[in-house]
Amino acid sequence: MTGQPSKKFDLITDLVYLRKGRGLTADRMFIASTLQEVCGGEQPVEITRARLVSAIQSLPEPQSRDALLAAYGLLLVTQGLPSLDARRAAYGRQISRKRDTLADREDAAIKELALRLLASYYAGAPLPAQLPPLPHGGYLIDYLNVTTVYRDRGFLEHQQERRIVSLVDGAPGFRYHSSDKDSSGRTRLLAVDGCTVETEYVPGGSLHLLRFPVPLKFGDVHDFTFREALEDPETQVDTPLSDFAGQSFETPALVYRQEVTFLGDRPPVIWAYDKLSRVERPGTPEKNELLRFENSGTLRKEFNQLYGGLFSGIAWQWGPIESA
Repeated sequence: MTGQPSKKFDLITDLVYLRKGRGLTADRMFIASTLQEVCGGEQPVEITRARLVSAIQSLPEPQSRDALLAAYGLLLVTQGLPSLDARRAAYGRQISRKRDTLADREDAAIKELALRLLASYYAGAPLPAQLPPLPHGGYLIDYLNVTTVYRDRGFLEHQQERRIVSLVDGAPGFRYHSSDKDSSGRTRLLAVDGCTVETEYVPGGSLHLLRFPVPLKFGDVHDFTFREALEDPETQVDTPLSDFAGQSFETPALVYRQEVTFLGDRPPVIWAYDKLSRVERPGTPEKNELLRFENSGTLRKEFNQLYGGLFSGIAWQWGPIESA
């Protein structure tokens, strides 16, 4: 596992921070960088604030929702109060509840709020062109890291690391489909960690069902990793003049990092493509971002906000292969 920070946890840290001190004020919101990012990026703080308030108001549980509004200083009874203790005391007197009860309600609301902000599922959310819509399949991918290795112009393996957030209760597993690296499309998963795997071969590809140790609850974060190799390397077709390493995103992802390592020959023309349809993928070097090697045979590219079944990745062109 990578030990990378989770955007969900970073966002919760921001939301907890804004509950403290003077509450939800403009100067304190400037420090909440992850909140700003999920609310649309660089923009006037008033827009970020409006989107945050809209997301809070969309929470389905009224007691937790109102407790959080009070903690942020967004209810009339708590506006302008200088500390979280003062706001809890004022709101607690109004509804005849103790501070510990209010703190528990606020914490529950913050966990739900983080998921709504990440999924962009509330009335005031940024447009889908900026952030993905409600995730498909009940998951949100926090990050996906893929290292793809080629040897002598032929595919060797993928190494994948995923962190997902469950948006449903009782999520048992994750489906992963592979179809494009050899003539039969058959691959196997090795060194699987964080789940078990069941593989079904279908016409033109492989369907891998990754089962979690226990079903995930709503809001659970889970990491899993695996290596993917050809079931039978001898079935790999002759080296094409162009190739790619990429992913489609029926399940939306916040961050996708693709790395490609070439052992032996290096292609002279390499480019990154982002959010293309299946028909367009992988595009052409003339219409996409060209990439260059530095001091090794490895290239890296990071993509953000992937969704809608669109494709992103790294592609290359060998050019005509000269005979010996």
